[in-house]
Amino acid sequence: MSDSSTVPTTLSLSIGLDRSLAWDAGGSVRYLVADLSAHGTAELGAKPPAVNLALAIDVSTSMSGEKLEAARATAAAVARALTPRDRLTIVTFSTVSRLLLDARTMDADGRDSALAAIARLQVEGSTNLWEGWLLAGEKVAGAMQAEPRASHRVLLLSDGQANNGVIDPRELARHAGEALARGIITSAVGIGDDYDEALLGAMTEAGGGRLHDAEFAREISEVVLGELFEGRTALLERTQLSVVVPANVRAEVVGAWAHKVVPGAIHVLVGTMLPESSKRVVLRLHCPEGKAGTVITLSAAAHGTLPDGAWQVEADEADVELRLADQRENTPQRRDIARSVAAFNAWQADAMRRTIDLNRNGDRRGAKTYLTRELKWMEPYARDLPGTEPLLAELVLLLRRADEQIDARTVKEVFAGSMMRVRSESDLRSAPRRSMADVLRKKGST
Repeated sequence: MSDSSTVPTTLSLSIGLDRSLAWDAGGSVRYLVADLSAHGTAELGAKPPAVNLALAIDVSTSMSGEKLEAARATAAAVARALTPRDRLTIVTFSTVSRLLLDARTMDADGRDSALAAIARLQVEGSTNLWEGWLLAGEKVAGAMQAEPRASHRVLLLSDGQANNGVIDPRELARHAGEALARGIITSAVGIGDDYDEALLGAMTEAGGGRLHDAEFAREISEVVLGELFEGRTALLERTQLSVVVPANVRAEVVGAWAHKVVPGAIHVLVGTMLPESSKRVVLRLHCPEGKAGTVITLSAAAHGTLPDGAWQVEADEADVELRLADQRENTPQRRDIARSVAAFNAWQADAMRRTIDLNRNGDRRGAKTYLTRELKWMEPYARDLPGTEPLLAELVLLLRRADEQIDARTVKEVFAGSMMRVRSESDLRSAPRRSMADVLRKKGST
């Protein structure tokens, strides 16, 4: 529980519906939109929390050359950016994992040890990502005993497919979720065109962190240092939204959010809350049949943890009413334009990602069938909604390519872009990015 007299951060929550009426004959689909934002009132110059960070670096043979040099330079830059209050662990993984630096404080001696360890990075073997992540997490967990009041993080850097140890994305995501429950966040940097975005995406969603796409070796340092800066400025970590849903309403989360469904509620992991930004979560509601005039109440609560783990901050609970109505009243009702746009944005990003997943896994016919069906519903929903035309155009461009083998770079761009869009995350790479439409128009090699 938070104490407003001592905790300089607040969390706000509001919820609303795209339409407040549903047809009493049943079958209506409505969208609930939850908006969360954190506000800091810390005094100017207040110290950010200490960081307990582990870098788990892929050193399989595919990392040779420019990528390994960039990883070395990035790790060195991190060591120099950390302060004597912080701890750094460095783990490498290939066929086996190796501990190069064990939770050293980044004072002068610790930094010298880190730079010496970084100089020893060399490529070998295949990719046992599981063992590297596990060793890094164990060392962060051990350091938590010495410095519990810190932000505890594992950052994976990998350019390939996990092909040793545990390789099932669901299993790896489960373990990342368990680590988060202990207070350890997992983020990842996918390097080049050959990393497994679905696996790293699943781990970071469940682990409360971020997936970064580094197309070029020079971008590794940008996204890693950007991740470190975001961690320094975060107001809350491990933020969770809980929506209470009546038993007669079926609800599903729209988009790339790790979540847990329990009887009567959905718990959504929202993750890190930054200053001057907000998170928006959309739920799709399948409404029941019932007597006209029946009121269905949906309520929500949210909480997050201060980065140093000292307090849990709670938002005031919010609720909204959905009323069943006959066709004469339901059909002409006005909709909430802002929340309808928010619902469409999340729906579009989710459709892009699901289509890419099906295509990447070889089900090209399924990808085209799925997106064709979604467009039949999405086009009428988007009518008269501002800003939706470019998003519909992206879907049409993707549909044209859904039944062919889409090249790896396009898969990475669409996957990462749709994930950032639905999660309100910024791209930490400095170079101007192509628009999603341009990405989809350009056909690369498979």
